[in-house]
Amino acid sequence: MARIVINGKFLGAGLNGVHRTAAHYATHLIAQGKAAGHDVTLLSPRPFADPLFPLLVPEICSGFFGSGQGWEMLTLPRAAKDALLVSFCNLGPILHKNAVVMIHDAQTFLYPEDYTGRQATAYRALLPRIAQRARRVLTVSEFSRRSLADFKIGHKDQISVVHNGTDHLSQTKADPSIFQAHNIVPKRYVMTLGSTKSYKNIARLFDVFSQGNVAGLSLVVAGGPGKAAYIESGIRPPDGTIFTGFVLDAALRALYENAAIFAFPSLTEGFGLPPVEAMHSGVPVVIANAGALPEVCEDGAIAVDPHDSQPWKAAMERIQSDAAFQNALVARGIKRAGQLTWDNAGKTLWSHIDPLLKGPS
Repeated sequence: MARIVINGKFLGAGLNGVHRTAAHYATHLIAQGKAAGHDVTLLSPRPFADPLFPLLVPEICSGFFGSGQGWEMLTLPRAAKDALLVSFCNLGPILHKNAVVMIHDAQTFLYPEDYTGRQATAYRALLPRIAQRARRVLTVSEFSRRSLADFKIGHKDQISVVHNGTDHLSQTKADPSIFQAHNIVPKRYVMTLGSTKSYKNIARLFDVFSQGNVAGLSLVVAGGPGKAAYIESGIRPPDGTIFTGFVLDAALRALYENAAIFAFPSLTEGFGLPPVEAMHSGVPVVIANAGALPEVCEDGAIAVDPHDSQPWKAAMERIQSDAAFQNALVARGIKRAGQLTWDNAGKTLWSHIDPLLKGPS
């Protein structure tokens, strides 16, 4: 029997983005580790309870260094002594060599202008040191694996790929009240996700819709900031664009399910969860031919040049005018999304963890 400790520093904050993926990975690691007869402990500086994650019952581990980075770097490695320590949120303690760390992407290296402040500086300084000390680095796509190696964050042979699961919204009932709240007409809009970061490239869609009618559809920007933030960053949204601001999962599911098209023009993604969430919902998807997006979506989405507006408009107009083409695209999207489940992600994760429990640390 081996001892596995999971870094639960992510617990307690809102489970969005990387933290939510960590909750899913931790759940599967606990289940599979215990099924194999190992001692699996989730350590956290704070309590946590969520009915969606019943296996995440942490053992509270307090120390002299608070509950943030000091806890992770100094308190955690002492508590995890002699165990395989697994961290799912990019960072982990440098002082613990018998470790596995999941580094999701190299965005702070690829687009440093979009990441400023202490957190970005810490990532650029710490990630190479953490990766080089770990026994194994996990990441979420072949694209991220190459990026991490290119920036010398880790050696390619040390890095393994575990594609994220993408079926978590199936646990949430759609809330259609979002449509009345923002005067959105179901099935008559192109949906995207909001961000002012340059690599998210939302300016491409603004340009497409600024040029005139796009198959009679409006543009809905879900999540992210409001209109003023885009103008302040030098990006002017076209007239008629609808900004929902932050949305809960129930509203997000409703928006996916009722979109005519989901468009995702990002210049780089370590994985690219939103297009696959849309594919699960039976929505035709157009993505940028960039980053991990073609790898993750495969033939379940139309991939076009992120730097040219014309292919985006042409793709959306064809989807709307050619029912056979649209139906085939949706069917391929549903099939591909069905392969990217959390059960499959958990099995792949275990295939990389299990050998480390048998070999020397």
